Amino acid sequence: MDKKTEENIIKCSRCGLCADVCPVYKAKRTEKTLLRGKFLQLLGLIRGELKWSDRLKSSLDECLGCDKCKIQCPSGLSAPEIFEKIKFENLNGFEKFLYGKFVLKIKIFALRIFYKVKHPVKSIVSGKKHDVIKIDKNLVHFNGCLSKCINTGFALPFALKKGGFECCGIPYKTKGNLDEYKAAASRNVQKIEKTDGLVVFNCATCLSAVRSYEFNLPESKERLVFYTELYKEFLKTHKITSKKPVTVTFHHPCHLKSAGIELFDVEEILNSIENINYVRLQNPDECCGFGGDYFTRHPRTADFLSTKKIEDVINSGAQIVLTACPTCLWSLKYGIKKLHTRNIKAYDLAEFLYSLDFTEKKLIERETQKRGEECKL
Repeated sequence: MDKKTEENIIKCSRCGLCADVCPVYKAKRTEKTLLRGKFLQLLGLIRGELKWSDRLKSSLDECLGCDKCKIQCPSGLSAPEIFEKIKFENLNGFEKFLYGKFVLKIKIFALRIFYKVKHPVKSIVSGKKHDVIKIDKNLVHFNGCLSKCINTGFALPFALKKGGFECCGIPYKTKGNLDEYKAAASRNVQKIEKTDGLVVFNCATCLSAVRSYEFNLPESKERLVFYTELYKEFLKTHKITSKKPVTVTFHHPCHLKSAGIELFDVEEILNSIENINYVRLQNPDECCGFGGDYFTRHPRTADFLSTKKIEDVINSGAQIVLTACPTCLWSLKYGIKKLHTRNIKAYDLAEFLYSLDFTEKKLIERETQKRGEECKL
């Protein structure tokens, strides 16, 4: 174990403040799911009192990687980073293969099939087309692995070029395969730095991951944007309208917040849409529990958090719940299905926005002026 990791583990004062924000602890209420309990086990590893084992690995694996504890922690410790380094140091040859590029492709393919079987619903934007809005910057799309199989309804009224990027590396990083993660990050950095204009993301996790890369050209990081930034500019020149009045709410993904996109950035857009009644969830930032493939490894915890999230949606009175992360969307759909809540639908935010009507404000002004002139006659 490297010295810095040891120092960070020892730095934990075991105050227990992380209990207030840790979603896994809220679901299981056991000391070993709390950061304090995990660090005590790692202290035993440092002192030679414990050996690396499947049980210890399983304890670290229960972390959802939401990083909420870092904000709460007086020492500013990032538990996911510490756990990833410990896993990396204890990774064997078979695990490197298991958590490598080849197996990841198989997992993504399997998840794509599984999702289609579980949620064979036609996208609300099928057949919908908007005029392409021209802006003075090139837009290159960073399309995440899970976005390709879950957010199939993703669409923007802007011309997006394919970036040819590969996995952001988070699936490797969370499993401790830091060599594969660094290789993926390096290749993406090279492509981004050669790209002109903005790199547009539609997955919160991908944006959070790429913004944590070490760039050779620091200014490249400023060109990484979430599509909500484009919509904020779009609303200066266009009006968005829903044909029918509808009440919507928004689940704020953990990684969207860690990527620097605050809840009010999304609320600003939703509150600007005519015929939309936006209501804020009681716990909009509370983790939904799915966390990448976490739900496949810890289904009971994921189930608890997912259904709790839908209970909050039900209490909000919303007819539609939106989010901006593929696994969060899956979690919401799972919770809705489990609770048999037929009067609530879950959509990706981009898919929902594209399904609405767009009108240029200049056109509205001309129509208003024309009607005024007709009234005078």
